[in-house]
Amino acid sequence: MTRDELLADVAYARTLAEEGRKTPLLGGSYLVFWGVLNAVAFAVQFGILQGLVPVLNGMSFGLLWLGYGAVSVIGMTLLRMRTRTKPGLTAIGTRAERALWSGAAIAVIAVVVGSIARMLMTNDPSAPNAILAAAFALYGAALFGTASLSEQTWLRGFGWLSLAVAANCAMFAGQNWVYVIASVGSLLALVWPGIILLKREPAAVA
Repeated sequence: MTRDELLADVAYARTLAEEGRKTPLLGGSYLVFWGVLNAVAFAVQFGILQGLVPVLNGMSFGLLWLGYGAVSVIGMTLLRMRTRTKPGLTAIGTRAERALWSGAAIAVIAVVVGSIARMLMTNDPSAPNAILAAAFALYGAALFGTASLSEQTWLRGFGWLSLAVAANCAMFAGQNWVYVIASVGSLLALVWPGIILLKREPAAVA
């Protein structure tokens, strides 16, 4: 950390103390990005399975998830550029948020890679079904952890919501419309709290 960054964080902490506010979290843009990306991908997967989107001789599934991977890499690069200049990066809540979601993301990526590899090797379009319950369970765990360590207790409600989506995804994993549950769940459990966090996010230090 540079001297200027340290001074910015000190000034930021002073501003929050004077206003009597808790340190805002900085993960709102990430939640919105992943929530929207997941919702779109799950909706397209459902459309392909139902014959609403062209199958392209079986290539549509691979194209969808390869595109998902490409968009996620580009999106994460841009998001890191956006948040690295924000004040409060060294706050306990922000560091906890970053660590918890990084761990959850790595775990989800492992499940995604394994599922997509299975789909490509076996031509099994149902392989990505394994992603859904695992992903939402990990999202729920990250939301609970962030809520506790940052004292943003309102996030626990979204943690419970994410776990409910995970349970339903596991219960109906063999049905095509499980992707509808996952798509709507992404908007409710990720985008919704992400928008709330974005509204509370600091723009600059006075």
